[in-house]
Amino acid sequence: MFKKFYSLGLCGIEAFNVDVEIDVGKGLPGFTIIGLPDASIKEAKERIKSAIKNSGMNFPNKKILVNLSPADIKKEGTHFDLAMAVAIIGCSMQLDEALSGESVFLGELSLDGKLRPIKGVLSMLIKAKELGYKNAFVPLENVKEASAVDGIKVYASERLSHIADFLKGEEEINPLETRKINVSSGNFKEDFSQVKGNYAAKRAAEISAAGNHNMIMIGPPGSGKTMIARRIASIMPDLTDSEIIEISRIYSCSGLLDDNIGIVDKRPFRSPHHTATQASIIGGGRDAKPGEVVLSHRGVLFLDEIAEFDKKTLECLRQPIEDGFVDITRLKISARYPSKFLLVSGLNPCPCGYYGHPSIECKCSQNEVARYLNRLSGPLLDRFDLFIEMIPMDYSQLTNESCEEKSSDIKSRVEMARLVQKKRFAGLDMKSNSEIQSSQIEEFCCLNNDSKEFLKKIFEKFNLTIRSYYKLLKVARTIADVEGSKAVQISHISEAFSFRKAYYSYWR
Repeated sequence: MFKKFYSLGLCGIEAFNVDVEIDVGKGLPGFTIIGLPDASIKEAKERIKSAIKNSGMNFPNKKILVNLSPADIKKEGTHFDLAMAVAIIGCSMQLDEALSGESVFLGELSLDGKLRPIKGVLSMLIKAKELGYKNAFVPLENVKEASAVDGIKVYASERLSHIADFLKGEEEINPLETRKINVSSGNFKEDFSQVKGNYAAKRAAEISAAGNHNMIMIGPPGSGKTMIARRIASIMPDLTDSEIIEISRIYSCSGLLDDNIGIVDKRPFRSPHHTATQASIIGGGRDAKPGEVVLSHRGVLFLDEIAEFDKKTLECLRQPIEDGFVDITRLKISARYPSKFLLVSGLNPCPCGYYGHPSIECKCSQNEVARYLNRLSGPLLDRFDLFIEMIPMDYSQLTNESCEEKSSDIKSRVEMARLVQKKRFAGLDMKSNSEIQSSQIEEFCCLNNDSKEFLKKIFEKFNLTIRSYYKLLKVARTIADVEGSKAVQISHISEAFSFRKAYYSYWR
């Protein structure tokens, strides 16, 4: 007897259709799975057999052959258990073929017949909807993320027997109601009102968030680099519905979703340790898993003590920053992940950390300082838009009782600037000024004759590279947006260039 049911596989964060074909016939009893299954799928034979028996149903004592088609793509994961189990049950008893033929089955089975939660439900349901499936069966513990997808009926259950009875018409399972995605806003523990002084750095953080410009802060220990970096996410605009789905798909496939929420409702903030490997930062491994640059998509990637990171790892950041995606290729898998993130970095000016400190003597030689700073290559530094020198606070600044500006106040200005950019880039695949291509500079960053002459003097005096020239214009465009100006003025260019002062102080 031949039957066909349907499931989905995962390649990175993209899902693909899988036909679960089963043939139960004469011959020596056995259970064989073909179609390039990995070890977790091969082990499914024992899980499925025990789950069917412990659910009160008969397991056919016949020759069973299961084919996962297309057979030339490697299948990974335990979520094929449910589809294979239902296919075997369908060969022993009459199921609703109209319902099962329009459905996908996703779930891992326990030996007692319970359904266990799986990774990647969000991506697979979105793909099932695109492929025209009308129904999907998922484990009950995946209900939060599954209910975020509309346009497809999702049935959640905690036992194999419940799904079998439903397909036989003996039990009712109500489809999930699609829930409205609610964005978590204003719930950050860290707030800019807690940051004393550092007004130039806070202004740079505002410009960085408004235009999604990469920022690096250099200064001695305790000058506030980490404090400011951890608060940048609190002034970034709330996530849109499409951004929530983008990020949630990544975290779902990585198994990092909060089961109580089911989606990612805040912009990610990732801060890997400087001992992190290249694979953990960029992604890779045997299964081409996403790294920190992917997990920080649409959020903030903070590299504290960036000079302590492995130099080869840092150089690998250049392509994701420039392209906004990462391609990871392994022997049997090739995946593309989105990686549009805001890079924020902290850096000590020397090995001891006190080079240029107003009151603490630096113990490093000039050669040691130069070697330390040169751990960041010129091409990598060219990927940063804002360079901020952090100045240690004195006692009077630290004990000043004046009220500092709250994150909510800064965020309102950032959102106004982003709204201007949204209107500017309507119909284009861009969300912020940092994404403006070089060919679009003249269109979006119009300058009058005085501004052009001023910019020419800067370019010639400081020998700007083409990339730094364009970045200077993009930052000036963002400053103009924050100030509510349609045209880029000399004052905006001047302020944008002031955020490169630390670069010329330490690296030029």
